[in-house]
Amino acid sequence: MNKLPIYEVIQDLKLKLQNNNIAILEAATGAGKSTVVPLELLNESYIKDKKIILLEPRRVAARVVAKQLAKGLNEEVGETVGYKVKLDSMYSKKTKILVVTEAVLIRMIQQDQALEEIALIIFDEFHERNINSDLALAFSLQVQEFLRADLKLLIMSATLNSLELSSFLNNAPIITSKGRSFEVKNLYLEDNIKVDIATFNSLVIKTIKKALVENKGDILVFLAGVKEINEILNSLSLNDEVLVLPLYSNLSKQKQDLAIEKQNKRKVILATNVAQTSLTIQGVTVVIDTGLEKLSFYNSNTGLNHLEVVFISKQAAIQRAGRAGRLENAVCYRLWHNKKILQESTKPEILRADLTQVILELATWGVDDFSDLRWLDTPSLHLIEDAKELLVELNMIDNNFKITDFGKKAISLGIHPRFAYMILKANKLGFAYEACLLVALLSANSLNSDILSSFITLYEKSLLSSFEKELLKEAQFYFEKLKRVQKVEKQKFTYDFLGVLALFAYPDRLAKQRAKDNTKYKLSNNKGAILNKQSYLFNEEYLIVLKLSAKEQDSFINEAIKIEYKQIETYFSSYIKENRVISYDKENKKILARIKKEFLNLELSIKPTQINKNENLQDLYLEVLRQEGLELLNWDKKAITLKQRAQFINFYDNSLGFDIFEEEKLLNSLESWLGIYMQEMKNIEDFKKFELYNILLNTLTWEQQKKLDDLAPAFFITSNGFKIPIDYSIKEKPKLSVKIQELFGTFECIKLLNGKVDLQIELLSPAFRPIQLTYDLNSFWKNSYEEVKKELKGKYPKHYWPDNPYEAIATKFTKKQMFKS
Repeated sequence: MNKLPIYEVIQDLKLKLQNNNIAILEAATGAGKSTVVPLELLNESYIKDKKIILLEPRRVAARVVAKQLAKGLNEEVGETVGYKVKLDSMYSKKTKILVVTEAVLIRMIQQDQALEEIALIIFDEFHERNINSDLALAFSLQVQEFLRADLKLLIMSATLNSLELSSFLNNAPIITSKGRSFEVKNLYLEDNIKVDIATFNSLVIKTIKKALVENKGDILVFLAGVKEINEILNSLSLNDEVLVLPLYSNLSKQKQDLAIEKQNKRKVILATNVAQTSLTIQGVTVVIDTGLEKLSFYNSNTGLNHLEVVFISKQAAIQRAGRAGRLENAVCYRLWHNKKILQESTKPEILRADLTQVILELATWGVDDFSDLRWLDTPSLHLIEDAKELLVELNMIDNNFKITDFGKKAISLGIHPRFAYMILKANKLGFAYEACLLVALLSANSLNSDILSSFITLYEKSLLSSFEKELLKEAQFYFEKLKRVQKVEKQKFTYDFLGVLALFAYPDRLAKQRAKDNTKYKLSNNKGAILNKQSYLFNEEYLIVLKLSAKEQDSFINEAIKIEYKQIETYFSSYIKENRVISYDKENKKILARIKKEFLNLELSIKPTQINKNENLQDLYLEVLRQEGLELLNWDKKAITLKQRAQFINFYDNSLGFDIFEEEKLLNSLESWLGIYMQEMKNIEDFKKFELYNILLNTLTWEQQKKLDDLAPAFFITSNGFKIPIDYSIKEKPKLSVKIQELFGTFECIKLLNGKVDLQIELLSPAFRPIQLTYDLNSFWKNSYEEVKKELKGKYPKHYWPDNPYEAIATKFTKKQMFKS
């Protein structure tokens, strides 16, 4: 072990940590940082009787690293070195180095904000940047700043933007270990090999067989997820001399150890990202990297998190390849083309995933603003607001962002707030254990059958696989936590109650079938979803959608549970609102009143009801007008023009107060400007009898009316006194449509809005056909009139066509009528 490269920088690291409360260690893969650094720092003076906390991003890594550290001390795990992760722990009063996952540290900080028993927190493999690591760092920095100036933090990783991180951490010192230099030869797909979904598994299997022939040692295969691992396991056929072993976080410890430890036979290990960092798998000299991983993304259109298969980053590819080159020269088969461009790093989880858990942790911490803590990256406002909205809905925080008593109980369970809410609510009905089983299932992300069948298998404990046994263990873990929070009730459970439990967690995902024999559903979050017609749930009226392929419009329902309408009414009355809806039947010209029941944004039912004789009809008419719009009123030409004139002024200068005729403002102030005229109304058709022009004009003061006439006159008056209406229907370009003879004697540009806006002039023939558009009459008379006169004089000889339009008399008559007059 003394040959490990990390020893070359240990003294420098010790010195930097003695003199600083934060340091950054950048150490290449295989340098020995995870298994050497904590032991070397154990006897530093600042440790004294306190502990070192070593954070690992994955449970498997935490357990394996603890084992390696204990081995370095010639001890068993649980003595000087221990670990604590979800569902598993091994430590004692003697433990000085405790290896944990970030979620465990967060619980420790929430329970003891000063972290009195901790001297040093080491963030290992920090580049993975999951939500909990960002939150744990933010909490630790605040503890350091306000409560424990002596608390030391060490950030470690092989692939890290150290300069950027150092700047964020107030120029924390950087210690760099170059690591052992074993060559890893990267072999890419040949250009002529095409990759698609249908043939990808065949490509993986072919590469495994090829690697077994071309190389010695064990092979580590990186796959996107558990589903993909099982597909390869079921398809890969090798001789008895080779062990094919899965490796992922929900696997039993025994099966994980089979993959990690040295075996008598050669191994092919099929792994998720769990093997990407921290974990040294003995015997591996070959890596096959599919380049794929599953990441969680929050979709604001659906309000849901969903797992998405994406391509890994350049940093992740380096980490994966490095798994092979720890002890000797090695090879990495990369199942993509060399010309493919990879992103530099993976987008941090805090910028792409659901923040509900984080926001509840902040409320527990006593922080009511995300910016009160220091973050490497700050998520978008809509992610934060969506999370707050859900927590208020679940009664875990109030409208002032303060945690409620219910929220305190929920967070003590250490699971997503949705699931905590489900368990606590289910306990009141006597179904807490069943809720814990459902939470274990929903957290697994690797169901092989429908949720109901999976639940029944677990509940009846019949012929359980090792994976299902792990789920049972997880459910019991949640159940034991609940017992420490509340007295547990127990009632007889039936499977038709499963939908009630699910709806406790997902009130925003109640779905109603749009029509009988239809696959389309409307959700209570106001989104749409589609169910496969072959599903066993087809034609169930109400579903709780647990998983779906999120899209902006109709998403596809992947997993759901049915629920009966009576159950919704019985157990979720607080979500149901009953409203009296007034609408207008245009065809029959009648006002209709109906009672509508809604579950959040989902209409459950709507039934007709009577309009009471003593009901205030004026309020009903106003409600109809708000719903149907202002077109129910008598919009004659004068009223329309008045509105358009005001809108024209407001378009060019909104400081003049002429936004009063905008439709939204008119609808919001109906009572004030229309209410007095409605007192004698007998039916809805009386709206058409109103003289709307006068009503609207009366909403303006005398000064406003005068300003309106000055800035946007209704008419242009010709030199001979003719009044020509101005068209304001296109507010950007008011227009005067006028026969050419009516503008004789007018030669200046016509302007509106105190000379700021030129009036567009559409010159018409005596037959009212457009001749020309102009803003400049003077230019028209000078340059175009002669040609126009020649063309039109022959067509309209009875009309007046003077040689000098400047001095001619404006007229709308023929020559004969002119002489008569």
